[in-house]
Amino acid sequence: MPQFSRLSRSALSAWVVAAVVAAFPTWELWRERLDLEEFTRTHGGSDQIYGFVLLYSDGSTLSPFVPLRIDLEAVMKITEDWAVPAFAVLLGLFACLGRKDPGVTGRRVAGLLVLVAVVELLAWLYSGRGIYGETIPLFSAGGFGAVAGGWGITQLCLLAAAALVFAASRTVRPVIGGEPGASQAGTVWRRLTAALVDYLIAVAGLGVVVGPVWHLIGLGSGFRMGFGLLVQVDLFQVGTDLEELAILSGLFLYFWVQHALWGRTLGKRLLGVRVIAVWTGGRLGAGRTVLRTLVFPLLAFVPDVGLWCLLAGGLWMLLDPDGRVLHDRLLGAAVVRDRVRDAQPQT
Repeated sequence: MPQFSRLSRSALSAWVVAAVVAAFPTWELWRERLDLEEFTRTHGGSDQIYGFVLLYSDGSTLSPFVPLRIDLEAVMKITEDWAVPAFAVLLGLFACLGRKDPGVTGRRVAGLLVLVAVVELLAWLYSGRGIYGETIPLFSAGGFGAVAGGWGITQLCLLAAAALVFAASRTVRPVIGGEPGASQAGTVWRRLTAALVDYLIAVAGLGVVVGPVWHLIGLGSGFRMGFGLLVQVDLFQVGTDLEELAILSGLFLYFWVQHALWGRTLGKRLLGVRVIAVWTGGRLGAGRTVLRTLVFPLLAFVPDVGLWCLLAGGLWMLLDPDGRVLHDRLLGAAVVRDRVRDAQPQT
């Protein structure tokens, strides 16, 4: 087992400063909210216009990117409210102190910070979509212009924190051997991209196929693609709402059947990764695949705590010896590269 040198004072300081810098946007957000609440108590007013517009709109669109943006807003709200980037930096620091490869850990944390900076910007640009009716398509000259001109203090802080983490991770070299964890880093982003592809496929299928069929048989309007999945579906309401039950059943079957039969979904197939059982190297099995599907992605639909649990499980990979997320660790599963003999567990 390779040993790594201890973090230098400069590297340790860089990690700590990065955590403070990454937490600054959350501090600013809470400060602004407290000021707004004080202003509302003093002068009156309401910020519920957008919520009413969204409630009474029909949610009709053919673009799978619209619900993606709406769902990203829900994820980013938790991320910003509770300083998830700062916690990720602290977990990365603890992982390095625990003798995990600082190079791989630093790249993962830095990449996560850059990803949050970009996603936060995209979600913020479209937060007023219900009032203005999607006037700026995502992939258009206006959309790219809005993204280019929308960088603010959040993006600057997260990018600065990413630079500090990356620089600190480069100052520590293994005492013995190379960087054994380096081969694992590529699968992290393959897995994220595969999840994005599966999301778009699932939303497109629900909107283009399930929605119209549901409407034709007279059971309601079906899945409305103008709303996000997290907005439209509540796991606690499936017993009383047939539309939500149909959506959750479709998502469950999409992930469970493909993982049980082939160990990979369409997204994982496209990105060249698969789910395996750690001890056998084969498929996970129908039973454990059911549990895995109930955790991811269906856990996200549990109100209040579902997204929290998934975010915590994802950050677990920074501390895990094999770089696996928490639900894969508990179920004895791993995500590995396809067409790689004797592949090691990845995240």
